[in-house]
Amino acid sequence: MQDTNWIYMMEKMQEIHLFSRTMIHRATKEYEISAQHLELLSQLLIHEDGMTPMNLSKIMGVNKTIISRIIDSLNKGGYLIKVQDIKDKRSYSVKITDLGKQLMDKVYKNYLGPIYELRRRVGDIEFFELMTYIENANKKMNEDLEEIF
Repeated sequence: MQDTNWIYMMEKMQEIHLFSRTMIHRATKEYEISAQHLELLSQLLIHEDGMTPMNLSKIMGVNKTIISRIIDSLNKGGYLIKVQDIKDKRSYSVKITDLGKQLMDKVYKNYLGPIYELRRRVGDIEFFELMTYIENANKKMNEDLEEIF
């Protein structure tokens, strides 16, 4: 390999993976909902006007087929609704329902527990510094998303 720092970079990649696994709850048995379902609902809370499956796919970095399955599951559970596009009957957007909002109110402490714990352990200054670096990295790595929103 030409890059002599590849071992160092591998170590950093492993650190990022460990951090991610520590910060994300895979599923909540108490509420029987996956982290991806919660993430999609949280995106709908943030974007109150609704989002298309394609936008959700891009912003979450998840295949559109998987997004469609998550949407179908959450729709069947009554946590979101599909709103058909008036101009293009094949297209639709999704919006969170009151039941979805109630679910998020119940699970947010568990879902966000690791990020609250990180803030508590490192302190506000380091936490906000870290978040700034992460936000900047996300912007640089996903510049094409900025054109959509």
